[in-house]
Amino acid sequence: MYLSIKQHDQFRTLLMSFEVPFRSYAAETTLTTYDDFTKLRSALLSKRSTISPADPMLLRTVLPKMQYQDLYDRLAAAKNSIGTPIVAVEQDVPMVGALNIVTFSFTNLFRDLYLLFGGYSSYCVLAEKYRYARNKLEHPGCKTLEDTDLIPVLSFVKDITEFLNSKYFFQKERSIILQEIAILQNRRIDIPIPKHNFYDMPYDNSKIVCRQTEIDRLKAFLCGNPGDLRKRHSCCVFGYGGVGKTALVLEAIKQIVQDLWDERVLNDYHPQYVYFFSGKRQRLDLSVANGKIIEKPLHRFFENTDELVQHIFASLGVSGLRNFHEEGIIVVDNLEALSTQERDKLKYFIEAQTPPEMQFLITSRNSEDYEVNYKLSGFEDDSGVKFVREYVEENALDIDLKTTEIDELLALSKGNTLVLALCLRRLSQQLSSLSGLQAEFSSFNAWKNLRASLKHYPGNAYEVISEFMFKDTFEEIETVFAGDSSLFYKILKIFAVYQDDGVDVNTICLLAKEPYPKVDSVVDTLCNYLILERSSEQYSLNKFAEKYIINRFMPDATTFSKMSNEIQQREAQVKQALEKLNFDIERRPELAKIMNDWYIISDSDKITAARMYNLYGEAHRECRKDSSLKARWALEEVIKTSEEAESLTAHPYVKYQKARILQLIDRSNLLDEKHSQEIVNGFRTAIFVIKTVDQFSAIQRTKSYASLLWLFGQYLSDIGQTEEAIHYLESGRGAFELLKIEDKEYYQCLSKLGMLYLNYFKLDRIHRSRYLEMSQSISQRLQENRENLGDTKRYADKLKNQLQAIN
Repeated sequence: MYLSIKQHDQFRTLLMSFEVPFRSYAAETTLTTYDDFTKLRSALLSKRSTISPADPMLLRTVLPKMQYQDLYDRLAAAKNSIGTPIVAVEQDVPMVGALNIVTFSFTNLFRDLYLLFGGYSSYCVLAEKYRYARNKLEHPGCKTLEDTDLIPVLSFVKDITEFLNSKYFFQKERSIILQEIAILQNRRIDIPIPKHNFYDMPYDNSKIVCRQTEIDRLKAFLCGNPGDLRKRHSCCVFGYGGVGKTALVLEAIKQIVQDLWDERVLNDYHPQYVYFFSGKRQRLDLSVANGKIIEKPLHRFFENTDELVQHIFASLGVSGLRNFHEEGIIVVDNLEALSTQERDKLKYFIEAQTPPEMQFLITSRNSEDYEVNYKLSGFEDDSGVKFVREYVEENALDIDLKTTEIDELLALSKGNTLVLALCLRRLSQQLSSLSGLQAEFSSFNAWKNLRASLKHYPGNAYEVISEFMFKDTFEEIETVFAGDSSLFYKILKIFAVYQDDGVDVNTICLLAKEPYPKVDSVVDTLCNYLILERSSEQYSLNKFAEKYIINRFMPDATTFSKMSNEIQQREAQVKQALEKLNFDIERRPELAKIMNDWYIISDSDKITAARMYNLYGEAHRECRKDSSLKARWALEEVIKTSEEAESLTAHPYVKYQKARILQLIDRSNLLDEKHSQEIVNGFRTAIFVIKTVDQFSAIQRTKSYASLLWLFGQYLSDIGQTEEAIHYLESGRGAFELLKIEDKEYYQCLSKLGMLYLNYFKLDRIHRSRYLEMSQSISQRLQENRENLGDTKRYADKLKNQLQAIN
């Protein structure tokens, strides 16, 4: 959902306040080393000569054209204004884009800044998200930022605010900026419509562009125009598949929700319900593993009119619509999924059996006979060029296309909005090139035409079709997999044995003993060439390909028996693992809490997470036996299990748990080698994913996340990385307090932080008196809550005694 106008204003105030200390820090850090223009210019020219594709697009495109004298003058103005209560005018100081150029260029100066986010590339991603939000908010009328814009930028701003020296907060105190962050992090998201199924609506992560005129037409249909005696009852948006009909309808509804929040809705419209029902079975998307364009199955709400009507009644809590006069919206998506007879039946229901207050928004690939018909067209010629440029900018894609290249894309996609957007995302992620897309589309279209032509063959031509179709096919795709034909053959052997039953990609990975991205790439190509068919998450042989595959790839009897046994064992293992997991969850509340706190949802992720959870207990038992052989077994087991887990899922719990197990093994001191870097990388990766990936951002509002920060801070302290340890312990403390949790783990985090403050003060007593004060404050807090400390009392007393010794 979009942010409200009030939240936009709060976000704008926060980013403007944060910009002053961040700008001051960047300017002073840069000019302390490059203290005259000649040095700065020389350093930037050196960076320009070594720019690589791994650097952010901003650096690649702006640095070569930058006016270095202007940048130096602006940095000097910002540095000279540190401590001055008068804000320098915008024309005199560097803008956010220039700050990003500086912090991206001078990797030797900003290493500590990068460490806050796990490294250079992660910092650059978030810095660009910050620049995007700041530039959008530069315009007071901006109201197009969403939660996906807000969440990562808040984390970015909070971490840097806590990291910066207090001298940079001369315009607004650090504590006030942190309060502003907390207000936005704790915002309530209440949909101002009593009845709805918003969370079942297929909102896309991409931002819609170039459609405001069409959106305004839909909003006028729904809200009505002032002076009209009545509103129209039904509206059909039609156009070919992939043109963006569903996205348009949902965007209109999303904007109405924002208008309701801001109390500026057209014609004082206030619907009491909004429900979305789709007949769509599949949609185009990018494969998570390799970024290829694939068809993904969707939840289908209805297959006929009666089912749709029952959904409407059940959602509204009524048995019929006689005497029902609440105002609201029903969206019927992909009407073409119904037969002609069912579409006529639905039209009669809408026109004759629903009240005028109930409005229907319908999408279809065909023009339908409703009160209003809007034809939605794709983007071609000049409109297509504008769409591509705005889509790239609004969605922050890492791509810089020439007009001729945009024309090639438009010709390739035939103006299809969805295909065009998917292609742009693929190019941005460097998953393909224009020539690669052209090859894929020509191949796809050729085989789609061949599939259509098969309908003209008689049923008894099965064997002829199989030989004709797949002999030439295999010659072509064997060329595609010339560099890795062994994997290609290995997967086809699995399907030759599997034959009738569907199989999921994870099972193929385990049977083939290959990682998910490689297997998915092969399976995806086999689907494009019609050798495999996909149903939900299961793959099976195309019926025409089956004979050819079996004849060519059926293994010998011994291998067949071995693979059949492996398949049966895998199916039994999955079934057994799910049964055991459900049993464990019922009797072990801590495991259920992990699944909830870490938002582990899919069956495969649950099984993987449970294996990592159980492995910690096994490693703990083996290390307690004081045997290097047992510890070695535990180490080998965690390496094997975590590698397999990481090949099947990107969930941050796997990285976190691996780090915890390695930490346990190292602490036993039974093995000579240590794994400090792997442990640090595991913690950092888990935290970074949680903070920046929207799918996992909710984990930040759980005790498990607070504990993760505390444990990482404690480990960094143990290996001597004091400054970074303080940062994560402070973050952990803040996370606990945000949740209002003051338990044993909270006080352990607090006591450790107090001790680190004290030790840090001892290293420089003249300049770090603030850390002594903070340590004393924590010690006092611990003593005041002494009855709640439990085992932490001894740490609290140790801190108190050391403070008394100083005084």
